Amino acid sequence: MSAFKFCPRCATPLETGAVDDGPPRRRCPAPGCGFVHWDNPVPVVAAIVEHEGDIILARNAMWPPKMFALITGFLEKDDPHPESGVLREVEEELGLQGKVAEFVGHYPFERMNQVIIAYHVVATGEIKLGAELVEYRRVPPAQLRPWPAATGLALRDWMLRRGLEPQPYENEALRSIRDFHPIDLTLATAGQPTAEQFFAVRAGGYQTVINLLPETSPSAIPDERAAVAAQGLRYHHIPVEWEAPAKADFERFCQVMEAERGRRVFVHCAANKRVSAFVFLYRVLKQGVPPLRAQEDILRIWQPDAVWTRFIEERLGDAA
Repeated sequence: MSAFKFCPRCATPLETGAVDDGPPRRRCPAPGCGFVHWDNPVPVVAAIVEHEGDIILARNAMWPPKMFALITGFLEKDDPHPESGVLREVEEELGLQGKVAEFVGHYPFERMNQVIIAYHVVATGEIKLGAELVEYRRVPPAQLRPWPAATGLALRDWMLRRGLEPQPYENEALRSIRDFHPIDLTLATAGQPTAEQFFAVRAGGYQTVINLLPETSPSAIPDERAAVAAQGLRYHHIPVEWEAPAKADFERFCQVMEAERGRRVFVHCAANKRVSAFVFLYRVLKQGVPPLRAQEDILRIWQPDAVWTRFIEERLGDAA
């Protein structure tokens, strides 16, 4: 959702409404104004910086320890070309002189409403970090671990063109979340994250958070919706009572999962028990995963008790 609240032309509070039969936009209702905030994606240049045979990854001062990424920056209106912009960023952030060796591609970054324009830049000189960066790493190309979104996709493509097999992405902060368990590349389950750990969820490339934990639970965190929104993630809350899971809860869960198809989804409760049961049923009943295969993931978390065994059997029986 756009942060625009007032019209930049006449300061009238903006309203949301359809424009020319299109999707809802933030628009000015004042007569004679007609301002529409189209909220178009912002162009960002990204550099795969090769320096003395290694790829340079850097950490922003605002990021947690051990989180490193490509050199990126907004394309400025005075940049005559994206290539000029990416070389400017390399010089500003690393103090290096660069030459564009290859245009890698352009990639959507929906969560930040950006379009990534990625280049391979061969750079020379002595690295001197800019004000926004606190440290950097040198990584041999064959040891790179691209994260599964945006600039990570550019890095993956660059490696594949060179016959390099991208190493599995490892996000230690993500794996530190209680009972974290990835199901596949698009779905992960977990217990309750802290508010700070939703940064790791975002950094892991997930786009949507589904919370099955009631707000009254002792494990719940205050105003989780705000903590998730602060990371630019989509959020759905389906509170499921531990002692009384309902068919309607599962049906709503399936509706949300179908609506989020195509996005990377992170589902959590308190200890990944409610979630593991719901995800098991969804995979079996909606995705056609063999029950014995889906059961492997639920048993990694727990052995369902009498209440949840009955709930699972009832839902399977509904579809019989």
